[in-house]
Amino acid sequence: MNRKFSIGILGGTFDPIHFGHLKLAEHAKKELDLDKIIFIPAHIPPHKKAKTVSDDIHRLNMVERALSAYDDFLCSDFEIKLGGDSYTARTLSILSEEYDNPVFILGADSYMALETWYHPEIIFEKAAIACAVRDDVDKTLLMKKSEYYSQKYNAKSFFLNMPKFDISSTLIRELIKSGRSISEYVPETVSSYIEENKLYT
Repeated sequence: MNRKFSIGILGGTFDPIHFGHLKLAEHAKKELDLDKIIFIPAHIPPHKKAKTVSDDIHRLNMVERALSAYDDFLCSDFEIKLGGDSYTARTLSILSEEYDNPVFILGADSYMALETWYHPEIIFEKAAIACAVRDDVDKTLLMKKSEYYSQKYNAKSFFLNMPKFDISSTLIRELIKSGRSISEYVPETVSSYIEENKLYT
């Protein structure tokens, strides 16, 4: 493909970060020929206000530890420093002034629901969208949604071929509570940090 983008942006709660997040970033970097991926832990995720989210500093530290093995993956405290609700539209509006043609990376479920997010028109205006497509996802629905976004918002969408990886931060927290190992789901630097700080117990 002709090279169009240099920066990928991957946001989330990262409570905790896991191999699924890292694999997503790896595929985005390779398939879109990106120079680097910026991981941005949210301060207050609007869709998780009613839930308990770990302290900013713990989530930030875990992301930094997880990315220490990657030269081209960076951790940013941008949304944490910005404060308030972590709206993607607000983040991309500011970051697009610093980076040309950023790519916002997300999963298929989030892609399908993007129009319900805060000011989706700004999201589509400020960044191209890279959506992870796993083998068990209905690609027909994704293609229809892509056409709809393109027609309504002039959105640019790319689809990343992702292997199925059945893990979530929620499951990891449940495994920790039950005293089970999480070594196959998170980097050792993250699991040791969780143990040192007695998180999720």
